[in-house]
Amino acid sequence: MPDAAPSANDPPPRAEFDAFAEDYDQALNRGLKFSGETKEYFAEGRVNWLRARLSAAGHTAERCLDFGCGTGTAFPYLQAGLSLEDYLGYDPSSESVKEAGGLHPRAKFTADAGDVPESAFDLAFTNGVFHHILPEHRAQAARLVWRALKPGGWFAFWENNRWNPVVHFMMSRVPFDRDAQMLFPHQARALLRDAGFQIVLGDSLFVFPGSLKMLRPLEPLLCKLPLGGQYLVLARKPPLA
Repeated sequence: MPDAAPSANDPPPRAEFDAFAEDYDQALNRGLKFSGETKEYFAEGRVNWLRARLSAAGHTAERCLDFGCGTGTAFPYLQAGLSLEDYLGYDPSSESVKEAGGLHPRAKFTADAGDVPESAFDLAFTNGVFHHILPEHRAQAARLVWRALKPGGWFAFWENNRWNPVVHFMMSRVPFDRDAQMLFPHQARALLRDAGFQIVLGDSLFVFPGSLKMLRPLEPLLCKLPLGGQYLVLARKPPLA
């Protein structure tokens, strides 16, 4: 059981992305161009991988919280890839949420943590968010996700791989990533355990750049090695006894 969940009046993580909301894609592409791929390639890859993992575990996601949704990049992939019935994107950056609403008018977005209902979702998803949250605020953010999930709900925690030197180089080219404090996979697992989650599995993905895409069929064989540009920690809120 985690500590008491944060209230809606607690200060949210820094809304540092307000200044980048309108040109987020251009800024991100300064780093991604070295991978030879677009943000859409990675967004689709994360959801496809997650769908396979959830299917293998027999878990069906109907309601999803996209924690740190930014400008809503993941929404169309999560909705289509997981056949969601309901989606809520939360981000403390009000400008990013405004941009997301304009890009995806059929989706629901909020910048207010108080709008995230308790025990309402069977899946939470986050990608590259926690390295932007100050270390002293990460436990609060993880508890907010824990609170939002139903008992037995799953948390797909994607982060950039701190072990990968190419990732460090790419992030140094992105204005909002230069000073980010990445988490090692073991730090992510510890964070989620402390919030009350059970760790189900850990994977590494995106090993080969676009120039070596012919080798990508090998990636499932390499997913347990810390080689990829990102890693997934799949965790679960314990079900009720």
